[in-house]
Amino acid sequence: AIPAGSRTACDTSTRTSGRLAGMATAGQTRNLRHAAEAARDLVRRVGVVVRDLQGRVKTRDKGSGLGPVTEADFEAERLLIEGLEERFPGDAILSEETRQTAAPDAEWLWCVDPIDGTREYSQGLPEYAVMVGLLHRGAPAAGAIALPGEDKTFWGWAEGVALSDDERPIRLAPLHDPAEAVAVHTRSRVGPGLKRALEQLGIQQTIAAGSVGYKVAQILQGNAQIYVHTKAGTMWWDSVAPAAILAAAGGEYGRADGTPLDYSGAPHHAHGLLFTVPGLLAPAAARLG
Repeated sequence: AIPAGSRTACDTSTRTSGRLAGMATAGQTRNLRHAAEAARDLVRRVGVVVRDLQGRVKTRDKGSGLGPVTEADFEAERLLIEGLEERFPGDAILSEETRQTAAPDAEWLWCVDPIDGTREYSQGLPEYAVMVGLLHRGAPAAGAIALPGEDKTFWGWAEGVALSDDERPIRLAPLHDPAEAVAVHTRSRVGPGLKRALEQLGIQQTIAAGSVGYKVAQILQGNAQIYVHTKAGTMWWDSVAPAAILAAAGGEYGRADGTPLDYSGAPHHAHGLLFTVPGLLAPAAARLG
């Protein structure tokens, strides 16, 4: 048990860059900076709870190839959903453990990953993240990522900026040759498809890590310039917050073939993920094509 005191998604699609001209709707205007900062405060607070529970909660396998889950996942999800419902009543919420469907006509849809990288979390590693992202009409609009194991937070919003704990805007340097990039990729699922992709890109240096959020944070920190995931299996709650923040920092994202991520229908990505610094998405996709 958790120690006492610890406390089908929307039918639209997005452009590759995730940048939006505005967030006004009929009778409603959303302050995306406020949304991003609210998400930041939530993931920071819940991240402390998750970090304190690491090594103290039981882990079980979800079955059907879905990976592990811990009691900390459920506690973090509860706290995040409660916080969103309090701050944004009426918004739809999609979350990994208990809310895997949402209203198909949701104007604003929060995508929650209470612990992204549960496998690494259960192994005692710091390569996990707490993430909250916001979709507006199917496009990533705002988000926040906490890395509790490293005491770091990143947040950003469309047509705004990406920030980290020092609150200085993150502006990523462009790169156009994939062979000059450092690639970050999955630690636990390195198969023939990923190895082939790295060879096609001409990658010489790699970082293996868990968690989509943790990997994209390596790009935001300048430790890597590209994250490639060649398989199906990632979900919207894995990608929305990283996509919103990366785009706010000038980065680019799409499917593994470089086409836009699709946030319509079932909340999963069937064609992989590609997240890059500015200028690298198209040349990387061309080599992978």
